[in-house]
Amino acid sequence: MSTALLFTGAAALPGATALAASAVPVQAEDRTEEVTARVTGYVQGTGIVIDRGVRDGLKVGDRVIFTERGGRQQFGTILELEGRVSTIRGEDPQFRPEPGTRASILVPKSRFETALDVRTGKVPVPDGATDATEALLPEEPKAPETDGKWTRPEDGFTMDMPLLAEVNAVHPARRASRLTGRSYLSWDRIVDSETERGDSFFRLGGGVYGENLFGKGGVLHFDGEVNARKTQVPDFADESESNFRLDRLSYTLGGTRHDWNRLQVGRFLQDGMSEFGVLDGASWGTRTGGGDSFGGSIGFLPEPDKDQKSFQDFQVAGWYRWVADEREILSVTAGYQKTWHNGSQDRDLLVLKTQYLPVEGWNVFGSAWVDLYSNGDFGKTSGPALTYMVVDARRTFENDFALNLDYRHQEYPQLLRAEFPPVGLPQIQDAHVDRLGGTLSKWTSGGAAAPLAKRLYLRAGGWADEEDTGGDAELGVDLYDLLADDARLDLAVFSSAAKFSSLIGARVRYGRFGPKRSWSVQYEIRQNDVTGFDGNADNLYQHRARGSYELFRASGLSASLSGELQFQDREEQFFLGLFLQRSF
Repeated sequence: MSTALLFTGAAALPGATALAASAVPVQAEDRTEEVTARVTGYVQGTGIVIDRGVRDGLKVGDRVIFTERGGRQQFGTILELEGRVSTIRGEDPQFRPEPGTRASILVPKSRFETALDVRTGKVPVPDGATDATEALLPEEPKAPETDGKWTRPEDGFTMDMPLLAEVNAVHPARRASRLTGRSYLSWDRIVDSETERGDSFFRLGGGVYGENLFGKGGVLHFDGEVNARKTQVPDFADESESNFRLDRLSYTLGGTRHDWNRLQVGRFLQDGMSEFGVLDGASWGTRTGGGDSFGGSIGFLPEPDKDQKSFQDFQVAGWYRWVADEREILSVTAGYQKTWHNGSQDRDLLVLKTQYLPVEGWNVFGSAWVDLYSNGDFGKTSGPALTYMVVDARRTFENDFALNLDYRHQEYPQLLRAEFPPVGLPQIQDAHVDRLGGTLSKWTSGGAAAPLAKRLYLRAGGWADEEDTGGDAELGVDLYDLLADDARLDLAVFSSAAKFSSLIGARVRYGRFGPKRSWSVQYEIRQNDVTGFDGNADNLYQHRARGSYELFRASGLSASLSGELQFQDREEQFFLGLFLQRSF
């Protein structure tokens, strides 16, 4: 597929989405407000955990949108929630977001007009009240001992107004200071029997989220960790290194219902357009009365590696987001970023993206990155070129069928900035990969909540690069509550084929995934057929056995222990991992 054709498709994507939206009848819904959150962890078999809950207006069944650093979006549904914590099941079973990944939930504004119960997410119904509406009504006052004349002055309230119309939300600057966060420790060990090499990895870090610490209504956010690595190789001296990563240290003012202007300074992933990356600088954004938003940023781009060197790549950027209405079912965003590397002009990047998220029907997300090249960019033709593109369309049908289609295109941009491993001119000119895939799944009647639920799925795709083409497929079934409550058995067969290699394999996994603890065991076997090797070397069997145990406490403490053994012919590799986390 030519670059010109891909670019034409990217430009046509917003228009096609808008056309699809015009065919959907507008429903009378509450006006919405976006609640932003961050991923704090992933619990195997249970779901994704975020730092927002009932107290933030969320409810079971709410749709959650995750935005990864590259701009790609993933979706999920809230399954369980507490005061400041929610557990989410991702629509893609393979999606495991890193801690700190941004999440957003569109919440009807009417929810903020009622006092929600922290445990249930519902308006509490006291004794003697028949429903939540009656519970919100004030007690009937006793008749005053007067001459019978009404003495209370009129306050402007009329019967057609909402019950709490005169109750205003508390301004962020008037709220009590609040500090939340997490600390974690991770240790991993890998041993290879053939080379007798051993690698150890250690991480110690944490994050802090402070609200209104200085009485101005702002938010202070910190994420950082210490990394250490040690390698042991026979007959050579051990190698070790360590470094500190500062992933985020920022302060934000505004961006609330009280102040649509949002100012953020420090180191952070750019909020209005995450595709532009992590910034050491400042960004500003605002929102219009109709729901559109726009903003810009200025500062330096840290290099995306373990050292995170900064102050070599300067950037300015701007963006605009259009929404069809206040429900934000349809939106289109355009952004432009200009960078300089050590004072020399470097990248001109245009990003276009759109999303269409109706309550029912197809959900569509698309993003296209277009680099604008000049005559001085070696290896590239002058003019626009599509560097990256992703389109994701998914729908759940009434008969419990779900279909997900996705397309991705990627190639190397021409940059002075050290953003990728060094590649030669041929790779910059020709290297690319295009992949088209899809997943079809079917729940038994009643869905995931039904007794002995089953989920059948077929995942398949094809890809092409500058040298080869290939494809892959996986067929599987997930059996829930088998032999015990909260248990699940996963069975799958898979295969892939390319020009020089092919494989076929099978996987079985069983475990119990409860709210307080979970465990699982897994075995996988695959046969690899590699072209070009003599004798039996072209036919290789690989085995993988894995086990894990996880523990969770209401205090915010969680622990995970996992082990894995991989073996083939005369070579074995052993992996052991420990992860401890405390949220507060």
